[in-house]
Amino acid sequence: MIRRAACALGAVGTLAVACSSEPTPTAPAEVTFPRAFLWGSATAAFQVEKGLAATDWGIWVRTPGKIKGGEDPDRGGADALANIDADVALLTASRQNAYRFSIDWARIYPTRDAFDRDQPDPAGVAAYDKLLAALRAANITPMVTLQHFTLPDWLSDPRKPEAPQGWERQETVDAFAIWCRRASERWGGQVDWWATINEPMVSPLAGYIQGSFPPGLVLEVGRALAVGKNEAIGHARCYDAIKEGDKVDADGDGRASWVGIVKHQRAVEPADPSDPADQAAAERVRYVNNLWFLNVITRGDWDDDFDGKLDGPLDRRADPALAKRSDYLGINYYSALIAGGTGGVRVPVIDAVIRLDNLPTSRAKTDFRWDIHPSGLATVLDEARAYGLPIVITENGLADSKDANRSRFLLEHLFEVGRAMERGIDVRGYFHWSLLDNFEWSSGYCPRFGFHAVDPATGARTARPSVRVYEGIISKGRLSRADVDAAPPYAEPSFCD
Repeated sequence: MIRRAACALGAVGTLAVACSSEPTPTAPAEVTFPRAFLWGSATAAFQVEKGLAATDWGIWVRTPGKIKGGEDPDRGGADALANIDADVALLTASRQNAYRFSIDWARIYPTRDAFDRDQPDPAGVAAYDKLLAALRAANITPMVTLQHFTLPDWLSDPRKPEAPQGWERQETVDAFAIWCRRASERWGGQVDWWATINEPMVSPLAGYIQGSFPPGLVLEVGRALAVGKNEAIGHARCYDAIKEGDKVDADGDGRASWVGIVKHQRAVEPADPSDPADQAAAERVRYVNNLWFLNVITRGDWDDDFDGKLDGPLDRRADPALAKRSDYLGINYYSALIAGGTGGVRVPVIDAVIRLDNLPTSRAKTDFRWDIHPSGLATVLDEARAYGLPIVITENGLADSKDANRSRFLLEHLFEVGRAMERGIDVRGYFHWSLLDNFEWSSGYCPRFGFHAVDPATGARTARPSVRVYEGIISKGRLSRADVDAAPPYAEPSFCD
């Protein structure tokens, strides 16, 4: 037997946690997955489609110096909407039964006038109609994301960073609820699994703290927190709008819609585990990154100043307009982060130094210089369990251009998923990131996350060997410790520099 720290959230989901050292059973020889388990891959519209210039990211990629190598999703990308049949065939060839993708708001309503008049672009509607029809014909369950980082340029224009952008604006919150209602009315007959917003705490971090996403600001913490707050309210309003708009049980499971958030969770570790200041810094980061948003949309607990308490003048508990606004939790997990009290630029309010890559650990690294840390997935699943909702792993993957480490990564992480289910955690599915090599935001095409390589000249897809490993796990519905141990050890990565 080994021992691990088991932590439970405080009664109202505040910063306080209660931890105890509890015995954890030795890893089983084998884990199994139920027949109804969702096995899939994930993509995002801007990363695999063309023709989305009418978005904030469409402006961003055409701004000199913002994208590594000046790369552009319209040049050398997957062009997914022109290759629907080919990509659905990739899913069926590997026995995947689910596909997570996004319907881009700006493709359907490229102008404010079109949105106000409710005159969707016919070509955009037809493209997503075709994709959903192809998935249905192949018996593949769609999970649709309604906002995956990009916003229409009539709501967010990074050429004007001094002005409120995107989710800073009440206008975006109001318009998003309308978008969710219309999308659910239009496609509810084909879609039962909806994700409102992808990684709501990443956009403020990258766009207002790091400067790598639109609007490209650095350490504008007040504006970043305003974005996170409005995204939480926007999610709740989108949830209600989908419930009003989608009345059709598309897959016959007795439920017209599963509506949830997709959260990027990190395993948060103190820079020095023996240093109380670093421990406290890590706990603050864990609260803001992993817990704050979930507390709002599940419990209605609004911590307006992000201090981990609910005693401020604008704080509130169990707000009925926000509570119980998620049917499942979508968990994106990639790696760990390290937080400390010293050693770099301290992020105000959170009052911590945060390190996401090049961590000083002995763990293997990905091409993105992120740690490969399978047990961290167990950590975030145990953390999410406290909310009492079904969980879907909505993204998990690695940058690995040589496909040297993806198979072992898959085996180790899926074994942790199986172990979590044995511990009683209700995991309903797993989506690998990604089906295809894609445009990885400010990093361009250097990081290769795909099960399938994409030829930049022809768009041809080539399956990497790791997808056959995934197919084998799906086919058997089980995974043994011996399978994991038999995989080759991690090789040196090809860093994206």
